[in-house]
Formats: sequence, C-alpha cells, structure tokens
Amino acid sequence: MPLSTQSQSGNDEYILVASLDNARNLSNILKLTMSPSHPYFRLSTFGNSGNAHYDYPKDSDMMELFQCTKTQTNRYKMSLLKPSTKALALSCKVSVRTDGRGFLSLQYLVRNDDGQICFVEYYCCPDEEVESNE
Repeated sequence: MPLSTQSQSGNDEYILVASLDNARNLSNILKLTMSPSHPYFRLSTFGNSGNAHYDYPKDSDMMELFQCTKTQTNRYKMSLLKPSTKALALSCKVSVRTDGRGFLSLQYLVRNDDGQICFVEYYCCPDEEVESNE
C-alpha cells in the first residue's frame, strides 16, 4: 500500500494520501454493536489490513431515529453483506434493525426514475463467533 505525505494532484488540501493496491481483503468481518449507552451504534471491521471502528452518536445528524433497549453485538461476514451495497448506493434512507437472535435487517428506501418510492429489504444472519484481533 503506497503512502504519501504530499498531495498527488498538486493541491495542498491533503496531509496524507493512502491508496490500496488490492482492497479485496480489506475487511472480512463487520461487527455491529448497538447499545442504549455510549457508543450507541458502532461499526467495526476486521481484516488482513487491520481494524477500524466508527461510532455514531444517537444524536448524530445521520440518525433520524435511534431506539435500543439492550446492548447487542453481532458479527457478519462482509461477503454476505456485499450484495446489499448496490441498494445502498441507490437509497435515500436506510433502516438498520436487529432482533434478539442477532438477525440483521437492512431496509433501503429507493426512488425510481419516475419518483415512485420502493423499499428493498436485505436480511442477514449473524456469523458464528469468530476470532478477531480486537
């Protein structure tokens, strides 16, 4: 993975520029943690290239509604979620829900070319406990 501390386009907007030669193995596992207390909604990825965590506060501008009654953590194989990314790219809103068994429901609100609204739902069951370098 080449790294550069200079902007590659001559624009001094960036302090660090990093590019991946092969992003296929960037993340193997996606871990979702939802909690009624901080960090509320956390996305974590684990893969050959390292780990990353991103927290969404419940009062984030990205959250329209956040309801969580108990802390729940589930892991999903990224390869199972990959088919849902096309709908994500087309969606106006996304609803993320899990049930007590850890099943993940992603509901995408998509406007078609005529302006009609349709919904696309994607379900994924949690992965068995897998070892990760957290």
